[in-house]
Amino acid sequence: MAVEQLPPTPPIRRVITGHDANKKAIVTIDDYASNHKWSPKGGNVSTLIWYCDEMPAEVWSDEDYGARIVDRQPVPRGTRIAMIDFYPGNAPMMHRTDTLDYVVCLSGEIDMELDDGAMVHMKAGDMMVQQATNHSWINRGTETARLGFVMTDSKKQPGPGNIAPPAPPPPSSTGEPPTVPIRRIVTTHDANGKAIVGIDGFATNHKWSGRGMVSTLIWSSDECPAEVWTDEDYGARRIGTQPPANGTRFAINDTPPGTPGRMHRTDSIDFIFVVSGEIDMELDDGAEVHLNKGDVMVQQGTNHAWWNRGAETARLVIVLMDSKPGGLPITA
Repeated sequence: MAVEQLPPTPPIRRVITGHDANKKAIVTIDDYASNHKWSPKGGNVSTLIWYCDEMPAEVWSDEDYGARIVDRQPVPRGTRIAMIDFYPGNAPMMHRTDTLDYVVCLSGEIDMELDDGAMVHMKAGDMMVQQATNHSWINRGTETARLGFVMTDSKKQPGPGNIAPPAPPPPSSTGEPPTVPIRRIVTTHDANGKAIVGIDGFATNHKWSGRGMVSTLIWSSDECPAEVWTDEDYGARRIGTQPPANGTRFAINDTPPGTPGRMHRTDSIDFIFVVSGEIDMELDDGAEVHLNKGDVMVQQGTNHAWWNRGAETARLVIVLMDSKPGGLPITA
């Protein structure tokens, strides 16, 4: 019996920024993502948002990298960005990839099974860092669980890589932590190579701006393929906005109502998931795009500012990945 292939509900809005011929920041795509792949037994649908096949990433191309037909495992030095809807009663499958996965639960609830039957339960708003661990996803709830994934090529075994020089520490500042704490789950391996949960707690590595925004670091990487065979807590590092060479930065930005914008840019490709609230992103020449809860954005090294003109705090998951420079200044 053929599996019914229905698109995800609700549809996934995908906003892509880029540059015009004069290197001005513009929105190049604003549509509903339509590149879907269904599991053979049913139970989930995966929607490709974007793809990178090199590091530093290409951000100076007109190609729609979200239209590619790709495998679950990214190519060497590649990254796959997808949204997956897991339906209630889905058929779980144990699997693993040589990837460092940044995962956000956007809606619903889901269990992730590790080796030897170990389980971790995720709810909407939880964040996970998965370090090439064996796992399966099981939806035992009554509603669809929607997860966002940023999967970056990782090392197949321990060893030295192309490590970036240490970044300077950000300016010291203090403030209140996010009103809604951010649960951070990190999977790793035990001494026998079995998949286990290494960290499960609230993220505490915050950075405050003078405008009221608070950024919370979840994880980072500083080489490609990424390191996944160490006990270091890469979420405890003190790094700035620009990701390190050949690296990534996985952070949560909480922007309270009334927060004014500040124009800035980095040499990075940014994958942005709106977890709660709504927010405006200003581009060059006063152009703006409005993002709502559930929207996903790919920002390709563009100049921008975030304005919260709404009534509640906007929470954004932002994964920044090193990209090719194009002659524009870094102003973050």
